[in-house]
Amino acid sequence: MKEIYLGLDLCKKNIQISFFREDKNEPESIYQLNNTETYQLPNVMFYSLEEEKWYVGNHVSQVRFQTEGVMIEDIVGHIDSDVSVFVGSDIYTYDELLLKLLKLYIEEFISRSEDYQLCGLTIALEQYHPKVYDVLQKLKKELSLSDEQFYVMSHENAFFQYVMNQDETLRNNSVAMFEYGFDGLEYYRIDKVQRGGNRFFYLSRQDLKEDIQYAMLFEDIEELDKKFAEVAKVKMRETYISTVYLTGPGFNDDWIVESKKILCDGKRVFMGQNIYTKGACYHAKLGAYEAVSGSVLATQGSIPFDIGVNIGDVDGRNHFHPIAIGGREWYNMNGKVTVFLDDTNRIEMVYRDKITKEVEKEIIEIHGLPKRPPKTTKLSVEVELFDERMGAIVIRDVGFGKIYPTTNKIYRKERKFYE
Repeated sequence: MKEIYLGLDLCKKNIQISFFREDKNEPESIYQLNNTETYQLPNVMFYSLEEEKWYVGNHVSQVRFQTEGVMIEDIVGHIDSDVSVFVGSDIYTYDELLLKLLKLYIEEFISRSEDYQLCGLTIALEQYHPKVYDVLQKLKKELSLSDEQFYVMSHENAFFQYVMNQDETLRNNSVAMFEYGFDGLEYYRIDKVQRGGNRFFYLSRQDLKEDIQYAMLFEDIEELDKKFAEVAKVKMRETYISTVYLTGPGFNDDWIVESKKILCDGKRVFMGQNIYTKGACYHAKLGAYEAVSGSVLATQGSIPFDIGVNIGDVDGRNHFHPIAIGGREWYNMNGKVTVFLDDTNRIEMVYRDKITKEVEKEIIEIHGLPKRPPKTTKLSVEVELFDERMGAIVIRDVGFGKIYPTTNKIYRKERKFYE
């Protein structure tokens, strides 16, 4: 069996898929059927009542007018809807339809070769949504992937993974990207800072939608070129930049004339629509660049510190045991450890900043536990984050077998993790 790794970019209207075969050094992206100029595959499905068969993406346009069936569109946009969809004799919610859409896309691709075995899948999200995230966790189970084989990341992280897997000369200095999407213009920048033997990468994201709106693409494109040139000039003067990437449906060679001169002045410039899906694919095959290289990534929406507990050894020394590893998107900051208490009702939580190396400690006292001999009070300590700032420490009494059964007590302490 040949190992294959997939990177998906899931957006509201479309999905992009890249694949990494074990015998290749670069990921490849899937084109639209009969259209090699775009990688954007539409998020649509069609169920043929006559064939009792689902069609997905580009295949929908081939069959929807030839047979009676049910057309499903805007699945991600309806993810919060309570409306059920009748398809033949079955009823689906929109989260069930999203799961089916993703499975159909993946299984259709994998089925192209009997030798393919899916060994890794990373999905980049245009925007985090709790229901979408839950669907993706179900997808992991449906595909029988382990936690190590599956990851959900932000667009920022996918951009970073893509950049760091390109030629090193392209990132001697800072790296920038303009994304011109349906909501307007956004600007990303990766800055590298060396502190001693440690490397830190800061990825910032700035909203420029007030300066450049998507509607301007259909108005005076010379004026659009002029305005974008002004925006680019300001951004290019902020720091030394080695490379600029342009992505999003708004960018094309038809109108970038004056702005190209600004961007290309001493810099390499690349335009492409599959940066996120390829970045996700690199991650699926090679792992997180920052983890492999021993560096630290700080982005908006990520938590820059490890969360864990101090556990004493037989010599009385405390050792840090991580529960959640920092430098990840907040929705990936979860984990659980099991601890055994001695003659104490206290747990020492530790928050270790990956950038400053500063350590914050917090003592949590647990009341109401029955008196037990040392090492027979078994607790699970879990981290839950609700968003970029708020979360909770959850401690459960697990019990110690039949000798000391659990009390089913749960201790929950909410706190602000990040300002």
